[in-house]
Amino acid sequence: MVSMPRVFRSLTARLALLSAIWVTAGLGIAGCTVLRLIHTELTNSFDGRTTAVLHKVVGAAGLGADGRPGLLTDVPVPEFQQPFSGYYWQIEAGEQRATSRSLWDGQLAPLGATLGSSVATIQDGTGPRGEPLRVAERLVMPPGAQDPIRIRVAVNRQSLDDQIASFTLLILSSFAALGFGLVAGGTVQLIWGMRPLRQARQSLALLRAGQQASLAHAGAPSEIAPLLEEIDALVQQNHDTVERARAHVGNLAHALKTPLAVQRTALEPSSIDTRLAREQTRAMELLVQHHLSRARGAALAGAAATDASPVEVAREIAMALRRIFANKDLDIDVLGDESCRAKVDRQDLMEMLGNLLENACQWAQHQVTLTVAQGRRALLITVTDDGPGLSSKDYDAVLARGVRLDEAKPGSGLGLAITRDLVKLYGGSLSLLDAQPAGLSVAMTLPLGAMQDARKLRSRAPRQAPV
Repeated sequence: MVSMPRVFRSLTARLALLSAIWVTAGLGIAGCTVLRLIHTELTNSFDGRTTAVLHKVVGAAGLGADGRPGLLTDVPVPEFQQPFSGYYWQIEAGEQRATSRSLWDGQLAPLGATLGSSVATIQDGTGPRGEPLRVAERLVMPPGAQDPIRIRVAVNRQSLDDQIASFTLLILSSFAALGFGLVAGGTVQLIWGMRPLRQARQSLALLRAGQQASLAHAGAPSEIAPLLEEIDALVQQNHDTVERARAHVGNLAHALKTPLAVQRTALEPSSIDTRLAREQTRAMELLVQHHLSRARGAALAGAAATDASPVEVAREIAMALRRIFANKDLDIDVLGDESCRAKVDRQDLMEMLGNLLENACQWAQHQVTLTVAQGRRALLITVTDDGPGLSSKDYDAVLARGVRLDEAKPGSGLGLAITRDLVKLYGGSLSLLDAQPAGLSVAMTLPLGAMQDARKLRSRAPRQAPV
């Protein structure tokens, strides 16, 4: 693969080159058009003067008493009397011909004018000394003549060519100067316009080196200020993620100190207590699981979070729970629209919904229902069971880590606490409510996914599809 030259890797160089090509093409077309107009105008003006001289000769031309063609009166053009002056006339009547003194012994070639035409035929020609001429010709019928006479006038066109050359040089030099000025001005404008990007790159280098706290500043143009703000937000989010990870590691280390000390005491040779050692090992496992879940949720919250469908995830979990609780013959229904998406990691969503549904199945008598509904700014997920329910004074207690109101039920008491922590990390909320007519209802809110088409969902009636 051919690599691009280094100079063309610069956005400024690319834009400057495109600008130069566009200006050159535009001015080239405009210059050619102007030159053509000037050439036509100068030529028409010169032809007008030549035709005026022709008309003077036509007015003075005729046949003499001997029938020979010539000028019957004088024409007030002194150049006709000067040999090779560049002004010539020639009159032909049949085989006879008369010429001006200036033409000497030369002659002008016929142009093919037709009789009766009031417009002279004009063409380029060559003079007796090879000079360029502009030749005008008319065919007229003088009074008393039987045949028409051909009258021809030629004028040296060197002055016309000099005028055209002078204007051409002037136009080309003017357009070249204009083009150079436009390209130079455009390049300076590009360099100045790209300056904020170069400043942003320098600020990013300083930020990476720890010499600057942020990229965004008051002088940033409105076009790139949002980009700098998003980069600052991403850097801050990564910083917060690292700090949360450090905090989780510190919390885990601090939480493990007491169980490790108790376990070390229980394993002393003088007083081995295997039951206590197993309990502390189990407690440490629960602590590790709890802190790992919180650390994973903290790392995935925010920019790293993806969209996930709660209805789709809940249906997968419901299929597994029906087999696990087959002896209870539970009806587990998932209601809502699959297109509703939450801005959470799918694995975290599966853990949160799994904890809520499993807890509901453990306490339910016959029915567990999960409903997904979309609000204006968040998704509302409600898990309801028809079990014995809870007293409102126990709501805070069951959300505390490791608390189990009924020791006969299996579990560690961490499910609701882990779910609550994950929900908070994603900016949502978790609350407990009384279900009607009986049981417990857990309401959880999560942020809407970026792929969620809110307008489309609002215009469409909610669809409830039991599984």
